[in-house]
Amino acid sequence: LHSLHAAFEHDRLFVAYQPQVDLTSARPLGFEALMRWRDDKGEFIPPDRFIPLAEQSGLINGMGRWVLRSALRTLRRIHESGWTDLRMAVNVSVVQFQADDFVEDVALAIAESGLPPALVELEITESVAMTNATDVEAKLHALKALGVTIAIDDFGTGFSSLSYLDRLPIDRLKIDRSFVNNIGNGADGARIAEMIIGLGHKLDLTIIAEGIESEEQRTLLSELGCHEAQGFLFAKPLAADTLGQWLHDNAD
Repeated sequence: LHSLHAAFEHDRLFVAYQPQVDLTSARPLGFEALMRWRDDKGEFIPPDRFIPLAEQSGLINGMGRWVLRSALRTLRRIHESGWTDLRMAVNVSVVQFQADDFVEDVALAIAESGLPPALVELEITESVAMTNATDVEAKLHALKALGVTIAIDDFGTGFSSLSYLDRLPIDRLKIDRSFVNNIGNGADGARIAEMIIGLGHKLDLTIIAEGIESEEQRTLLSELGCHEAQGFLFAKPLAADTLGQWLHDNAD
């Protein structure tokens, strides 16, 4: 925890950006902002090690505000370069989401950025969506009133109430990489992905799959009706100053 505090205070945390693309054409649609930590030795600390620590300590609130504003500044620079239809997705932890001033802070960050709210997407995990039905639903409606889009991340890894999901004002379901990894592992490998895609279609939601690493996965997901994608097949997470070149190379 001491090292994490020091890293945050001395700018050793940074944001990387993984492209999100149209699954069929690979046309760029936007980016997901991902928090990264490189220690004094130049080694990366995995997010699944430091994010839970940040949540337990409460440090995640300050880190989350910093990531949101950093991501929106990056998107603003992208828009100023002419890519004005691209969006930015930012992850929200359960601790951030439960903060009393969360909606107001998001509104302030968007106002400061001058970006269209519709091109700002907040990703909440399935576990966040299931924490407190009344509070979650009210906050999501308040966020939607700002004009942002909402995605459910890691969908299918928890225990969703489908009737509750139908009431939430969400725009996108994200297929977890664990289900994408199973594609190609025999006849049963794609069953969960297929069910999630079918559910998304029934609810009139956009479906995005993460962790796509092979053309086989891409082809099968496309045949199942998945709309969007991210993963190493298209691009690894990129530094902010390389996004313009990546867009230039992948625009056509």
